[in-house]
Amino acid sequence: MPTWHELREHARTAYRLTKEDDHGFALIWQYESGRSQQISVRHFSYCEQDWVEFRSYVCKADEMSPRAALRKNEDFTIGALATDADGDYFLIHQAPLSTLDPDEFALPLRALATTADTLEKQHSERDDF
Repeated sequence: MPTWHELREHARTAYRLTKEDDHGFALIWQYESGRSQQISVRHFSYCEQDWVEFRSYVCKADEMSPRAALRKNEDFTIGALATDADGDYFLIHQAPLSTLDPDEFALPLRALATTADTLEKQHSERDDF
């Protein structure tokens, strides 16, 4: 079972981190097309267990209707669309830290980045970076 410190150390060696503090970090997922997707990873506790949240920006609130967002949630293998305090859409996924060996960490990163980037292209025509 990995600890938060071990997971963060793995991320430091396997990815280029762009932001980092005691409770989280961010990394950039690069595509050959030149597009990129920033993913924030945050550590938190719930029900006396350690958890990790993955979060990636999708689009501004006015670029996707709430009904469309809810309909899209039905098709996701992992993650769900949520809004932040400004109403902007993010794709988020939460997992117990105890299940995140290096492979189990990489899979949600790749899946979330790919889904978020596809949605971002469809709804905003912007790129994270």
